[in-house]
Amino acid sequence: MKKAFLTTLLALSTATVFAANRIGPVSQYGQLITGKNNAGQGRIYGDCQGVKDGEEVQVRGMSLYWSLLNEAIMFWSAEGVKSMVDDMKIQVVRASMATTTDDWQGCKNGEEKCGDNPNDHYRGYAADAETQTALMNKVIQAAIDNDIYVIIDWHSHQAEQELDNAKKFFEEMAQKWGKYDNIIFEVYNEPKEVSWDVVKNYANQVAAVIRKHSDNLILVGNPNWDQNPQNAIGNEVTGGNIAYTMHYYAGSHCYQGNYDWGGECEGTKTKKAIEAGLSIFVSEWGTGNADGGGNVSGNNAGWQDFINQYKLSWANWSASKINEGTAAFTSGATPSSLQYSASGNTVKGYLSTNPATYTACPTKSNPGNPEPNSSASVNPNSSASGGDAIPMAKKNVSFGLKAIPQGVQFTLAGAGMVKIEVFDVLGHSQMMVSKYFASGTHQISMEALPAGSYIVKVVKDGLFDQKLVQNK
Repeated sequence: MKKAFLTTLLALSTATVFAANRIGPVSQYGQLITGKNNAGQGRIYGDCQGVKDGEEVQVRGMSLYWSLLNEAIMFWSAEGVKSMVDDMKIQVVRASMATTTDDWQGCKNGEEKCGDNPNDHYRGYAADAETQTALMNKVIQAAIDNDIYVIIDWHSHQAEQELDNAKKFFEEMAQKWGKYDNIIFEVYNEPKEVSWDVVKNYANQVAAVIRKHSDNLILVGNPNWDQNPQNAIGNEVTGGNIAYTMHYYAGSHCYQGNYDWGGECEGTKTKKAIEAGLSIFVSEWGTGNADGGGNVSGNNAGWQDFINQYKLSWANWSASKINEGTAAFTSGATPSSLQYSASGNTVKGYLSTNPATYTACPTKSNPGNPEPNSSASVNPNSSASGGDAIPMAKKNVSFGLKAIPQGVQFTLAGAGMVKIEVFDVLGHSQMMVSKYFASGTHQISMEALPAGSYIVKVVKDGLFDQKLVQNK
């Protein structure tokens, strides 16, 4: 009886934690992770293949417009996301959530006008957290269903003034969704003219909240509208698996050299950051001017060559039909029937080279078809799961994991990002530590947990060691 029960527990460790409707980029690449190539340049990889030259991951897709206008919010939907997956071949969608009390009179009832009652309008998170969170959850679920990545974007220009709300929001998101490989956290959209130290202090605090529940990729903005990622060189946000964003608009910004007035191009500064070992993600870019107006302009092709040279992932602004030149859709578009503007056609052309099909990572179970002898796919939000399933890991290795009087001990041959998770015998996560460790022997205390039996799992570089231990 006891042996059979333990076998069931260990089988849980090979269960996936979601069930997508298709095999997409998330199944193929896995969790996105930062790393350096052999030249020491920052890149982004997938944990399926790990950090090695030739396995860099570049995902490309669309950014939803700010969640306050009818012409944008209609695409914050299952239909909108699926249409972009099917028709544009997107691999990532960015959900740019309004964070303050802003009210642009987008109507919750879908009508063009909804009067003066603010309760009928879409308002930012500070004024209506419930509605904004519901919109975000809808997009996340759609991304999971379509097996694409989703960027949870705190779309603010003054996030350091919204710290408490940001921590509350990201803790909720990380706790609810943080075990899904699909999830990317963007903690600060575009800081204005503040110092890097201000941004870093804010990001350190929000990242710490996320890391209580998830080791997924975190994106951090930088001063002057995400055009100075080099500010983080030698002064990075604390913790691992953190990338820095760069935003550009082809009609306003340049990718090499300097401006006539002497300032460095955004691409030049980004190259410095990459060559210093920082991983960069272009979480927003546009085909025209920085104010969203005008037609397709500037050297879009040159920018794409620069981006592809460094394998930078991106999300184009914007998946909406608002009255701006950089909006991808025309006024006649609907979530289930996309009609493209000049900008949208340009971006769709770039996205057309995304793969048409994907192959699930050979070391992970197919999300829709669990491997034989494993438990069925588990949705951690379903009451049938009995709690949070033990996350999938890929290969078994010995980290010398063993119980000690204070907790557990493990040994690393090399430094890196390590995730330690402790589960009770029902598979519920009781404790998680996700941080950078040096090589050598380390100890993790379990003194905060009650006495009893626990499954302890240590994961590094896609390898894991797991042990049933007694906490005394």
